Amino acid sequence: MNLYEGVFIFPPEETAENRKNQFKNLEDLFSRFQGEILHREEWGKKPLGYKVRKFREGHFLVIDFRMNPQKAVEFQKELPLQEGVIKFMVVTKSHKLDPKASTKVHEASKPPSSTQLPAQSATS
Repeated sequence: MNLYEGVFIFPPEETAENRKNQFKNLEDLFSRFQGEILHREEWGKKPLGYKVRKFREGHFLVIDFRMNPQKAVEFQKELPLQEGVIKFMVVTKSHKLDPKASTKVHEASKPPSSTQLPAQSATS
């Protein structure tokens, strides 16, 4: 099973009760595809960078979940058919991080010190 993060955008004008039902429908979809919700966070109403289905704002929901990769593909195919979801994005999360590798990248990105700079010749 892989780890995923999904951002789901719902219409901004929905009542709290309707939004609750939409979230419940989404959670039922996770269950149907044997996904396990690890963390759920509501970001609330936010402006969109461009119009999506005639909306300039949306209510954001972010979910970290675990799912079989084959089921995740099917899950993403089903999402556009989900009532109330105006936009979504699902990405695979990195579940293994080598601390030594991240240190090497960090060190490589440092600028050289003044003692390591090549000598410049003065030309006129």
